[in-house]
Amino acid sequence: PLKGRADLFVTEGPGNAPLAIVAWGSLSGITMEALQLAREAGLQVKALIPRLLYPVAEEVYRDFFASVQRGLVVEQSHQGQLYRLIRMYVEVPKGLEPFARSGSNPFSPVEIVERLRAQARAILEERQPVSQAE
Repeated sequence: PLKGRADLFVTEGPGNAPLAIVAWGSLSGITMEALQLAREAGLQVKALIPRLLYPVAEEVYRDFFASVQRGLVVEQSHQGQLYRLIRMYVEVPKGLEPFARSGSNPFSPVEIVERLRAQARAILEERQPVSQAE
């Protein structure tokens, strides 16, 4: 029953956004601020904040990732455990990557947005046809 509790997740942003941020715990507020800054900068991005880490609510993640081409799982941990946990249960988008750090230096919303900008550029580059050298 807990696996089906979508109410234990906060989602923000357009459902069809190609960029995503997933974060939890103490990074929730920073993530929501980064989401706002990214959207003000013109990025199409959405966020998922799980209040439940385990059992993994596979359907919630699948639905969230349906439109995602690239994104970040932002974690204040050494090895990116949430990213690895999600990957154990759900097929994640190819461009989803961990953005993890350990220690007491917190992430800033601006550095998350900069990472998202790089991912948005990568999406645009992937859409560009490769020109043939003559």
